[in-house]
Amino acid sequence: NEKIKKRRKEMHSKGPIFIIVIVVILSALVLSACGPKGTPEPITLTVTGSVDKELQLTDSALHKMDVVTLTLEHPKNGPTEYTGVRLSELFSKAGAKSGATTVTFTASDGFTSDLDLATVQACADCLVSFDSETPGVYNLAMPGQTSGKVWVKGLSSITIK
Repeated sequence: NEKIKKRRKEMHSKGPIFIIVIVVILSALVLSACGPKGTPEPITLTVTGSVDKELQLTDSALHKMDVVTLTLEHPKNGPTEYTGVRLSELFSKAGAKSGATTVTFTASDGFTSDLDLATVQACADCLVSFDSETPGVYNLAMPGQTSGKVWVKGLSSITIK
């Protein structure tokens, strides 16, 4: 009987601590659900200039588009497999305005390459390809273009002029 009384006394003394711990844990869970959801995914590619709708694309947004894998003839490396999004799909989403004639492709290091808009629009298999080693990095795959300068590495923006 004495042991039971002692045990009850111990349980009553620990009860408030247990309740406080539960309240703190629940409060932390509720507060974490109410706060910011983390750092937003960075914009990795833009399509701007003489367009109906400027595009600010994240890597996951590009991957949600129609992704294709094609074997294309690189001017220096020969047949190579590329996975990415067709430029025609990006241009369709952005909507090049009438009067636009040139496309400027800009790399993350500042390198630029210009190509006439009609040539790009006529290229059914031109791709913004995903870099196989680094997520969020893109390279242009431009079949039919014999200049390696048009096959821009580290593509970060497309400007239609």
